[in-house]
Amino acid sequence: MDTDDLTPRVIVRVLLGGGTLVAAAALVLVLIAARYIEWRLVTLVLVLWSAYGFFDTLMDSAIEPLGRFFTGQFVGGEMPAETRITIAQETATLERLVAVEPSGPAHRVVLAGIRLAEIYRTCQHDPAKADALLARLTAQFPDAPELKYVPPPATD
Repeated sequence: MDTDDLTPRVIVRVLLGGGTLVAAAALVLVLIAARYIEWRLVTLVLVLWSAYGFFDTLMDSAIEPLGRFFTGQFVGGEMPAETRITIAQETATLERLVAVEPSGPAHRVVLAGIRLAEIYRTCQHDPAKADALLARLTAQFPDAPELKYVPPPATD
């Protein structure tokens, strides 16, 4: 077993599973040697087995989801598959944000427009549409500092 595989879950599984197997073996040995059931060993086997199942269920239903949530909040990473948006959904949302009259905060509209122009250029392969949007944003928000970093329209 590699040391990278030694997670808390694996360690607890090994301890509880191993303890259950040792107690079950002891129960069988006592049963064969003494020809009676040692109920304290039966209780120990059942408690260890139950603890193993409880811990496994607790890890699956509470601890690991919380760990993924906090990891996502503090470190980042990919969004869960059920919450991802497509490029078409993002495009529609940004188009609505840029087209709203009266517009929202200039900073937000300009950033949405820059991202939308990037989508037009890279995903839809329509640089003319991207350049027209950026020209409209420059005319609408001439003092926007964000537009100073946008490359000028491509010339043929």
